[in-house]
Amino acid sequence: MNFIRFLKKCVMDRPAAWSSARLVMRSIYGQLHWALRPNAPICYRIPSGGVVLLERSHSFTHAFWPGVDEYAPDVRAALLHFLKPGDTVLDCGANIGYFSVLAGHLVGPRGQVVAIEANPVTQPLLDRNLRLNGFGKIVCCALASSAGELELFVPRTGDVYSSLRTGGLVTGPNIKRFRVHGCTLDDVVSSLGLQRVDLIKIDIEGAELDALRSAQRVMCELRPMIICEYGINTWPAFGACKDDLILMLKKRNYRVGIFDPATKRVNPASESVWTSGYANLVLVPSERDEFHLTQEASNTA
Repeated sequence: MNFIRFLKKCVMDRPAAWSSARLVMRSIYGQLHWALRPNAPICYRIPSGGVVLLERSHSFTHAFWPGVDEYAPDVRAALLHFLKPGDTVLDCGANIGYFSVLAGHLVGPRGQVVAIEANPVTQPLLDRNLRLNGFGKIVCCALASSAGELELFVPRTGDVYSSLRTGGLVTGPNIKRFRVHGCTLDDVVSSLGLQRVDLIKIDIEGAELDALRSAQRVMCELRPMIICEYGINTWPAFGACKDDLILMLKKRNYRVGIFDPATKRVNPASESVWTSGYANLVLVPSERDEFHLTQEASNTA
């Protein structure tokens, strides 16, 4: 941290100064902790509730420590806004379980969280995190448009990203391959006997459209809100594109937008969204008010 810049920030923007200082202190704590106990995870408390274990060697820690809560802030803000006690949540591409744990504390003991993760390297830590918090169910599979055995590609440099295709985030010769079980989202929901699904988060490195295609019954009958990653960096590896998504959503009577954490509204997706490397889309059933009110406001602006 630049000390002069920090002093200026203390005068001009105290909340930002405190945030910077907290990150520095957290970083120092991590260095001390892992110097003394290199194989022991840090038990990190999520501000909105719950704790996650962060292993020094795991690439999630490498990618997001010490700024753990800057991990997909728009997704976190949407979960905080939309989830309520008693809801059922599917976390597709759960990784170590950060959002599964957050969702579990928002839906409470009357709700349910299902964490779906294909990567066998990450699954044990995901299991530990859900057990530590006392809730959640893990489904170890890759979501695909049809069931069957699939090949999962994981960079040897870090397993925070894995994909069913190479050419997106997973490139180069230094790649591990795993045989994994592929399931449709409809089959997962059916096998668990879920009678309701209120929100689905999908972040599976390019396979999002295949997962949506596999959820026809869930989307048409249960009508969940869906937070889905889209990006021109990952979707082309699966032959997926914006037009295919919009056509499918039209058939299933959904609308697509972007959640604005500042206004807590779902705004229509602008053209810049469709050309971005990554964007977290919010797919809303057309009968829901969240999008309609925002659409009306944007039309009158």
